[in-house]
Amino acid sequence: MVKRYTDEFKQNIVQLHKAGVKTPRELSAEYGISYSTVLKWFQDKKKDKVTGLTSDDYKAQTKRMKQLEEENEILKKALGLFARK
Repeated sequence: MVKRYTDEFKQNIVQLHKAGVKTPRELSAEYGISYSTVLKWFQDKKKDKVTGLTSDDYKAQTKRMKQLEEENEILKKALGLFARK
């Protein structure tokens, strides 16, 4: 079973580290979160500063972009078929 954490909880963990209160390993042990997950949240937070998007927004935008790229490829192929006729 995959644990789901709220954005608020993730943000609190990042803030504790950012404030110098706890190291990533201490946060991991204290809250029962894998060390790699804690590090991922720190990386996600850095992305948020660059893009202005939350992790969920970023994932949704990436998924939508992939879908549009696939649709674009289909249209290019269809255009090629019609151009031959």
